[in-house]
Amino acid sequence: MSHPKNVIYAQAGGVTAVINASAAGVIEMTRHHPETFGKTYAAINGIVGVLEERMVDTSELDEAALNRLKTQPGAAFQACRFDLDTIDENPAQYERVLEVFRAYDIGYFFYNGGNGSMLTAQKVADYCSDHGHPVTCIGVAKTIDNDLALSHCSPGFGSAAKYIATSLLEATMDLFSMHNTSTKFFVLEAMGRNTGWLTIAGGLIKTVLPDVPLIVLPAERAFDQKAFLERVETLIETQGYCVCIVSEGLTDADGNYISIENIEHTQHNDYTQLGGVAHSLSGLVANTFNCKTHSAVPDYLQRSASHMVSETDWEMAYRAGKAAVQAALDGHHGVLPTIDVTSHSPLEWRYQNVDLYQVAELEKRVPDAFLTDDGMDITQEAIDYLQPLIKGERPVKFYNGLPDIAPIHFDLVSPMLSAYKAIK
Repeated sequence: MSHPKNVIYAQAGGVTAVINASAAGVIEMTRHHPETFGKTYAAINGIVGVLEERMVDTSELDEAALNRLKTQPGAAFQACRFDLDTIDENPAQYERVLEVFRAYDIGYFFYNGGNGSMLTAQKVADYCSDHGHPVTCIGVAKTIDNDLALSHCSPGFGSAAKYIATSLLEATMDLFSMHNTSTKFFVLEAMGRNTGWLTIAGGLIKTVLPDVPLIVLPAERAFDQKAFLERVETLIETQGYCVCIVSEGLTDADGNYISIENIEHTQHNDYTQLGGVAHSLSGLVANTFNCKTHSAVPDYLQRSASHMVSETDWEMAYRAGKAAVQAALDGHHGVLPTIDVTSHSPLEWRYQNVDLYQVAELEKRVPDAFLTDDGMDITQEAIDYLQPLIKGERPVKFYNGLPDIAPIHFDLVSPMLSAYKAIK
């Protein structure tokens, strides 16, 4: 029999409040099967850490460190936004990955990321296998955007949705208490480049405040300024104030973003950084109705709030890591375990494996059935989908009045290869 092959795990893309639960799931599961898996390494900064040979031997993590990892916000092993070039453009990148995998006897690659990361993982595995070093590649699902197709939801979304809904609820109570003599309009900006999943999560405040004067503006619907202002005016006239939640990726009828923060120019692509749409809407309302307005952009807060984690979401993320390892044990390659709901009341689910290439090319958007005809509110069907995903809370350990979440420090393995610098 062949000896157990080593494992490498890496985190990619924007983080979630529960991504490290997935990391713990992978590490614990591989430890339980020493007959199949040798050492489990974690790359620092995703695929960049593989290229630059910056890795941690997770066998050195004791039980206390693993338990700490399960509640740590951010990406404990430091995620990256780095897409490999095509093989034709930059064969040296692939040659380097293969060199590292051979040096460390890597037979399994678990990549924890979103849609784009899945393509990177598959390209790496295909190249290694084509060059005589077979590598089993399994994706580990993660994204607060909830745009992962072929899955009921994405690990990471439920906690971000819980934070958004909670923040909007609290801000609404603030606005209600002040609107008679102060602010009349408040707008919160949620992440979501092409999808409005986090935006519609704000609509959950209707379960607490059924008559709340709320406007929901998801990325799936083009912004109609005239209809929006008419709605704002009606709500302020009838209820005294208006609260709004908007997708950062809101566009006009021609598909142009309402607000762009910055455009980052790289060697091969331009990356549009969105942001500021809430501020734009706040100014529009203030100027139109000559009233006081406020806007807020939670930005990184919504994806890193470890004090507001959904127990359901945490469980999904933890089991996603274990499901990825189980897929490898079952002989699968090039797949991503996704969430398949088996019961809606109570919510129960299992993981089913889908092809990495297939899921990487798809994007799940908010369905029309979740939005009212005017596109400015959510339906009961949306509430029924969202509510189970935010349920449950996890206790947070505090130290000197603040969450005990100082970064975990890891010792890197000593390099075996020549130095390499990953260039974007």
